Amino acid sequence: MAHSIYVRKMGDGCEQSWKTLAHAIQSQSEAVLLARRLASSYPESGADPFKRVFWFRDRTGLHEIWAAPEG
Repeated sequence: MAHSIYVRKMGDGCEQSWKTLAHAIQSQSEAVLLARRLASSYPESGADPFKRVFWFRDRTGLHEIWAAPEG
């Protein structure tokens, strides 16, 4: 099953606004690895194991990034 990578800005009521960064990734492990690498490319980043998402902070604020099956 193909997976996609999604990102959304957190705070100020932005949590519902998400964007697709990549799609048609052939395995879950590849998609999760890519999401983790994208998040860790920022100096301030980490993971939320309870929500199974990664996060990063850039000049515009805090963001979540995650991989999920295409629906």
